[in-house]
Amino acid sequence: MRAEIKYIALGALGLLLVSFLMSGSLAQQPEQPRTAQTTIRVQSSLVLVDVISQDPKNGLPVQDFKKEDFRVFDNGNEVPIASFDSGARNNTRPYIVWLAVICNEGGKIGGSAEFAGKESHFRPALDHLDKHDTVGVAHWCDNGDTRLDLLPTEDRDSPIRALAETIEPISFHVGGSSDAVGEITYRKMLRLIIQDAHRRNPQPLPVVVFLDGDHTGQPRSELDQVVDDILETSGIVFGIKDERAPKVLGLSIGEQSQISHYMAKQTGGQYFTADTKGYAAALDMIFMQLHFRYELGFIPPTIDGKRHKLKVELTKEAHAKYKGVRLRFRPVYIPISEVPAWAR
Repeated sequence: MRAEIKYIALGALGLLLVSFLMSGSLAQQPEQPRTAQTTIRVQSSLVLVDVISQDPKNGLPVQDFKKEDFRVFDNGNEVPIASFDSGARNNTRPYIVWLAVICNEGGKIGGSAEFAGKESHFRPALDHLDKHDTVGVAHWCDNGDTRLDLLPTEDRDSPIRALAETIEPISFHVGGSSDAVGEITYRKMLRLIIQDAHRRNPQPLPVVVFLDGDHTGQPRSELDQVVDDILETSGIVFGIKDERAPKVLGLSIGEQSQISHYMAKQTGGQYFTADTKGYAAALDMIFMQLHFRYELGFIPPTIDGKRHKLKVELTKEAHAKYKGVRLRFRPVYIPISEVPAWAR
């Protein structure tokens, strides 16, 4: 499936999403304490694979898959599924949503400027999170500044306030070596988010939602190092860009354009395009995919710290029953025996 879809708030998909939220409802399901139901994995070698399903007729999640409906392959070899959790049953591990933006810099193309003053349009979506789901805010700048502006919180108003403060215009103007500096701070910000996840117990699923036009580029070799860091935590990258953001121009040989789109594809996420009225609907779609995801656990044949090709598919019986259903998951994973030294 394409890593980006265009999201029109008043279209059929938007109406289906609203209907789904009202009936299958993240917000209206009986409150079930996540701490009492979440399975905490004590075996450090267990690899958790988050699988997002989509019905081809409406793009909404399929909620009634069972463990025996899936098959998992490591480098082409099938491996036994050791654990199975379903978001529909509220027993997947908790996740932290990070709203990530680049500074609102002078002369910046396709950055955060389109969202400035419109942050409140994201607010309705936060009401559809589970009670104990948390949201943080982070930023990076082309002047070398990056930080976690708001640590994960269950409060639903403070992320919007922090987001508004973070993307207020700054005096810095892009130019000179600012692009190279921005590439470094982009990677540094992601590592701060990963470090935060590694330091929590139980370790949550880190989810980065870029609010950015993604008019970007980085050397593929350097970008893949950050992708590897995220894959070690099984984190997922999503994104939302304003429909007014300009198209990306061609880059030099060896550079990856639209780096956040690339990160989304490599981690099993998705990038959305929305108009102002569709901001909340796009964020709702991300939350819905996270809430109703499946979490498959398996023990890797080897723990070598290298990339392994990962594939998840339905069994023949399940495929016949759920015709055309799409599964999205990270295409590779990296088995590690302990937290990297830089992330401790």
